[in-house]
Amino acid sequence: MAFFQQQARRFAWSSSSSDKEDSVSTHSIRRLSRTAPLSLFIEAVEKDGCVIVTDFTDRTTVEQADKEVRPWLEKESDGAVVGALQGQTRTVTRLIGRSETVREKFFADPLYQDLCEHFLALETTHYYGDKPLTTTSHPLLSIAITFDIPPGTPAQGLHRDDKNHHVRHNQAESYEKGRDVLLGLFVPGCNTTKANGATRVVPGSHLWGDKAPDFGSDGNHGVLDAEMEVGEAFIMLGSLYHGGGNYEKALGTAKEGIRESRTVHAMFSCTGVSRQEEISFLSYPIEDVKKYSPIVQERLGWKQSEPNLGWVDLKSPEVLLQT
Repeated sequence: MAFFQQQARRFAWSSSSSDKEDSVSTHSIRRLSRTAPLSLFIEAVEKDGCVIVTDFTDRTTVEQADKEVRPWLEKESDGAVVGALQGQTRTVTRLIGRSETVREKFFADPLYQDLCEHFLALETTHYYGDKPLTTTSHPLLSIAITFDIPPGTPAQGLHRDDKNHHVRHNQAESYEKGRDVLLGLFVPGCNTTKANGATRVVPGSHLWGDKAPDFGSDGNHGVLDAEMEVGEAFIMLGSLYHGGGNYEKALGTAKEGIRESRTVHAMFSCTGVSRQEEISFLSYPIEDVKKYSPIVQERLGWKQSEPNLGWVDLKSPEVLLQT
């Protein structure tokens, strides 16, 4: 663990360009224990756009999640060909329904949900005549998916995940609440290192505008590897530039009967007024949803976004879970 802490302290960066995004700050991937105050997590994400939780979960829980997703992975002989996935990476979609551990231990984790509330909940005051009314729209699950990436997978181009929402960004010196529509959670199923393609991130890039990003002539200026051990987790804003790293060759870490790979369970939450990437109402049968924890039900959209968004027969949809 000391190695990772040294890496976090070592890496610092700054860049300046007249025709590309400017950055004159020093940023890193901060590593915090879940026992740290919520305010420190908020501070880290506001400053750097990301944070690693060093004790998010434990190995036993991660292994249980692996047991639940493994049969679905083995059903795929080839990976998906869509977007940045070009046939090598196998996936498990509809993940909330296919892994109880991912659903209730990772996605429903109080720390992650508290951060979602802070960064994604929308509170607005509006008027009916001269009477003010303040309402809150709470976050939704946008997507939950497992990626299983094998050796020979090249690095992804660095990108922002909020591109799906056509988000526009203004360059800023400091973070203002309400700037983002997505907050992601990545829980690795194995130790992730630069050698097996750990996610590459550009801390601080969540404050950039929409000019062409400046990653330097070698494409590595300001780019850090989010290396993690099993039990850790990476949380980041959707506006942060990132991308899977280069997994050039096998490292000899395959378990018997299972191909070598880098497995990660990825979840993104979005604002309650945004369109979800995964259509939850079509993905998870209502009889299954009735068995989920209340926080998961709400985040799937089974609760009205106040004041009047997402109802059924003029009622908040959780009434359908009570029949």
